[in-house]
Amino acid sequence: MGKYNFDEIIDRIHEEGSLSSKWSSNERMATMFLTDKLPEDRLCFFVADMDFRCAPPIIEAIKKVANHGIFGYSVVPDAYYNAVCRWMKDRFSLEVKAEQIRCYSGAHSAVVAAIQKLTKPGDGIIIPHPTYYYTNDVIPQGRYYASFQMKNDNGYYTFDWEAFEALCKNPQNTAVILQQPHNPTGRIWTEEEIKKITKICRDNNVLMICDDVHMDFPRNGNKIVPFINVVGPEGIVLITGLGKTFNLAGLHITNMIVQDEALLEKIGPVRAALSPFSTAACIAAYTECDEWVDELNAYLDESVNYVVDRLHNELPKLKVFRPEGTYILWMDFTDFGMTAEEINQKIAGEAHIGLSDGAGMFPPEGTIFRRMCVTSPKSVMKEAVDRLVKAFNA
Repeated sequence: MGKYNFDEIIDRIHEEGSLSSKWSSNERMATMFLTDKLPEDRLCFFVADMDFRCAPPIIEAIKKVANHGIFGYSVVPDAYYNAVCRWMKDRFSLEVKAEQIRCYSGAHSAVVAAIQKLTKPGDGIIIPHPTYYYTNDVIPQGRYYASFQMKNDNGYYTFDWEAFEALCKNPQNTAVILQQPHNPTGRIWTEEEIKKITKICRDNNVLMICDDVHMDFPRNGNKIVPFINVVGPEGIVLITGLGKTFNLAGLHITNMIVQDEALLEKIGPVRAALSPFSTAACIAAYTECDEWVDELNAYLDESVNYVVDRLHNELPKLKVFRPEGTYILWMDFTDFGMTAEEINQKIAGEAHIGLSDGAGMFPPEGTIFRRMCVTSPKSVMKEAVDRLVKAFNA
């Protein structure tokens, strides 16, 4: 048993102070569970938001800010940037300077900033499908959404190189949004893939926006290597965040790292819009929580392997790839021969489980896919698998 108790059950529905969008009654939840009266025994795995208490140093740092009692306009001190640099060097062997970091209040705001500053209205932004949701980051900025489908080999996704290169060769398409590891497929790109993606992009002057907010989650001994480490900084914007790694999504802490001087000049200085709570949390996370993250990853390995193994054994029609990174499972229900409505009824209506509908992530036959975030204590994940097996074997 480790130092930290990831088996603890925390009531995020009723406990005062939770305010969790993942567990609370709201319109999205009503749509997901097919009823206005949400089941009291509902289990929620549709968003990348962990049900584990934050690392103690982060909680203590936030308490110190609260105890100070004044929450006026705040600055981001050198200690913040030094903490980010320390984490990137020690965890990823990436040497970063403070002046290469820009702070944003969330990954989406950083993606939007990169699009606004580094592309022009009317440009196309290339998106590999299936993917996490970027439509609202692209379309409202006056850019258009240029997508291609990745190749799917029983859940193992790879680039369709011909389709990708064709989009990059179109001079109207000036940027691509990439993820390392990829959400929702769980792929970690190999160095060969990274080099090939980069060559195609650089040959065609296509900016690489790397939304790597899951980069601290390798699975089962895999290694996540940022694009910059493999191919250098030219034409790359690296976006990292603390929301996933440290379960701090509500504090909106995202850092953009740009080591290409020409891109950095175009982005210009950014006045950080972080609260004092966010600043204190980041410093504590990136200087005092290595052990917590290591134990968390060991726990997640066990949980992900448990869920995948049971689904493979007890629901063999369900295609689930064991992710190389993230804590996300991409689930293909095609072989059950059910309609989307029938799948929804099984998952939400019978099992009382909330999963992301794959339609918004744009795979072919997207309504037959679901995304599951393995982000709860093991006892909860066991209950979830028990319910799914019962529902689909009925």
